Amino acid sequence: MSAEKFWYVGFVKSCQEKRAAEALREKGEEYFLPVQRVHKRWSDRMKWVDVLVMRGMIFLYITEKRRIPLLSEIYGLYGYMTEGGTYHPVTVPPDEMETFKFMLSQSAMPVSVTQQPLHKGEKVMVVRGPLCGLKGELIDVGKRKRVIVRFPLLGTASVEVPLENVERIEL
Repeated sequence: MSAEKFWYVGFVKSCQEKRAAEALREKGEEYFLPVQRVHKRWSDRMKWVDVLVMRGMIFLYITEKRRIPLLSEIYGLYGYMTEGGTYHPVTVPPDEMETFKFMLSQSAMPVSVTQQPLHKGEKVMVVRGPLCGLKGELIDVGKRKRVIVRFPLLGTASVEVPLENVERIEL
C-alpha cells in the first residue's frame, strides 16, 4: 500500500530548475516544471524557446516521507514553501494544480504569474477557444483584456483572452 502523495512547491537555486527537473525524472519522481513555449525575437532572427513561468520553483508530487530526503538527493533543491513563518510545508490542492496546468498547456498567449494582488474585476468564464471552461476575473491591462485566476498559495496567474471569448458569470 503506497502512502498518499501531495503537491509541494520546491525552491530551486537560480538557473537550476531544468537540471533539478531532469534529476527528478531520473529518480522516477513526479514533478511539474511550469514552462511555456514563446516566440522570442533577436535582432537577426526569431525562435521558439521554452521559458520558465515561475523562476526558482518546481512542483513535486511526492509523499511526506520523500520530501526531506529529496533535499539532499536533488542538486539545487533547497527547501519548500511553508505556511507564513512556520516550518510546515504547504501543499497545493490538486484542483488548483490542474487549473494551472490547463492554463499553461492550452493558452496560445503567454501566462504570467505574480504574487502581487490585483484589483478585483468581474467574474468571467472563457466560453470559446482553447481555454474554454476556465473561470476567473476579467481585468484591463493597458489596451488588453486578461483573465486572472487567483491561487491562494501560488499567487495570481493571468492570460490574455479575446473579449469575445468570455462571458460574465455569477459565482
